[in-house]
Amino acid sequence: SMNTVENLTKVTLRLEAGTTADHMDLTPAASEFEFIFGIGSGGMSPFEYQLVNKTTGEEIVIQIKKEELYSLFEHLHPPIMNLFEKQDALHLKIKILRIEQPENAEVIKAISETVSHHHDCDCGCGC
Repeated sequence: SMNTVENLTKVTLRLEAGTTADHMDLTPAASEFEFIFGIGSGGMSPFEYQLVNKTTGEEIVIQIKKEELYSLFEHLHPPIMNLFEKQDALHLKIKILRIEQPENAEVIKAISETVSHHHDCDCGCGC
């Protein structure tokens, strides 16, 4: 398995959210988020920049404000978006669980989903 996050690696994160960096009190259970890294049409999203060259097991905590949500994640849709229906800001604890080499088919599928993601989708992204 790969040991650093880089373009076209498949990254699995554990996400926890909290009202403060020390209290992960917003997610009932840690949720996993798997994605192919670095395939956004504009290159890396600001969220991905936080993870590049990190290794398995590393953990970071970032603060996210509601108004920054879509500029931060761009094409990515981690399973914490709905928390912003009630929160104006939160702290997100991100742990890198796995970094793998994806199959070519997975990369192609992920890229095509990114490209086809537009305003009439129902993910609540508002784009």
